[in-house]
Amino acid sequence: MMSPAEPLASLRLVAEVDACASGRSRPPRSRPRVTAISLLGLLAFLSGGIAGAARDDYHECLVEPYAVVAIGSPVRGILATVLVDRSDPVVSGQPLAELESALEKASVEHAAARAAMTSEIAARQADLELARLDLARVEQMHAQKLVPAQQRDEARARHRVSSAALVQARENRELLVLELERARLQLDQRTLRSPVDGVVVERQARPGEFVYDNPVMTIARLDPLRVEVVLPARLFGTIRRGDVAEVFPELDADSPTLAMVDVVDPLLDTSSGTFGVRLVLPNADLAVPAGQRCQIAFGVVANDAAEAVELAGDTD
Repeated sequence: MMSPAEPLASLRLVAEVDACASGRSRPPRSRPRVTAISLLGLLAFLSGGIAGAARDDYHECLVEPYAVVAIGSPVRGILATVLVDRSDPVVSGQPLAELESALEKASVEHAAARAAMTSEIAARQADLELARLDLARVEQMHAQKLVPAQQRDEARARHRVSSAALVQARENRELLVLELERARLQLDQRTLRSPVDGVVVERQARPGEFVYDNPVMTIARLDPLRVEVVLPARLFGTIRRGDVAEVFPELDADSPTLAMVDVVDPLLDTSSGTFGVRLVLPNADLAVPAGQRCQIAFGVVANDAAEAVELAGDTD
């Protein structure tokens, strides 16, 4: 399988050849060799459906998924069910797979029953009401000199203790509600959900397998797409974030589409004299397949302001 670095390495090689052909970098001593490279490059572009274009106007690029996410599990467990298969479209938050969760479901039911109990609060309220009535009687009797001050103080203390006991009972109830929320979160962790809108490209686990740090499946986000291009140093400083470029996909070079520059490398690669640029290509109808080569031309102006605004909105 080709490593992620190999496509970019090939783009850098093409960019180096382009830089030599343009005469901006140090050319080899044999002039006929440079002329042959330029001719081969021109023929390649013509065969790709970009006839009559100058060699400097077009550059090799790659169309890739905007993101490729390996879905894992935050907890250990046995995979119970897988709810999607390869090539299935998914949306953000959609359940993808479930782990065995009988114990967690029982914990939720137990926590819910405890959180619903109100008997302790009712008992403490009754104690407080009794202490309040007792204190009122003792205060009245003390005012009439019928009971000593010590008995009055004891009644006041019992009232404060009963009041604190009611507060404690209510706090315990709040803790039980929090325990229920924690149990629900632990149960929810047993369901693996998609973090992005995309398509399932691979399933790495089957029901019955133990999962923890191994991925269960891989999801690719295909809207928007990411276009990677490596440019020669002579273009450094001419490409800026927000610029619009025209992309000619390898599989449909007759139907170019617009992409917007999202990232421009701030440094040159010293070994190749090139720099990388990333563009975002809207793909709402999934008409452009990811994983193909392309040609790209910068300096394109959108047909009208509305088209440019629509492109900028799709890349947010």
